[in-house]
Amino acid sequence: MTIKKILTISLSVAAIFLASTAIAQAKSNKPESNIVFDKGASQMLKIEPQKTEIIIGVSEADMKDFNENPTPEKIKAFMQSIAPEYSVDWKLVYAIGYHESGNYGSSLAERNHNYFGRKAKSGGWASWSTPEEGIRDQFDYIKRVYFSRGLDTPAKINPIYCVGDTWHLRVESVMASL
Repeated sequence: MTIKKILTISLSVAAIFLASTAIAQAKSNKPESNIVFDKGASQMLKIEPQKTEIIIGVSEADMKDFNENPTPEKIKAFMQSIAPEYSVDWKLVYAIGYHESGNYGSSLAERNHNYFGRKAKSGGWASWSTPEEGIRDQFDYIKRVYFSRGLDTPAKINPIYCVGDTWHLRVESVMASL
């Protein structure tokens, strides 16, 4: 066997080894280090750890899709994702919306993004530009107006939110089904 063939085989084996190592590293969650060659530094080789930033939330494309086509399932998923920001149970907010808007399908819900039967301060029905705005405002409203006063269950919220005495039973029923 010639030296050229031996080198070719060695290089092929090395390439396969490096490729399989790269694939194995890509599949693992272990961070790799970057090696930087800096001729002007007192220490020419510098090893910097790789930095990974994890952003929790909804992508811009998904948010656009959600705002253009808010289905009950998308609304539920969105509420679950933002509930920790407000320290409000998503099931409570979802159940109020489900009850007040007929499973998020009323004309008020579709036209005004008002899933919660909320009145405007100036009279008439409240309206928001997007489903996201309406839902975020409801979380803030529940936290500010009810939870801050210790009213954190449908039964406690009922006398202020709705004049009907059985409203809380219907909201609790929806919550239990989630």
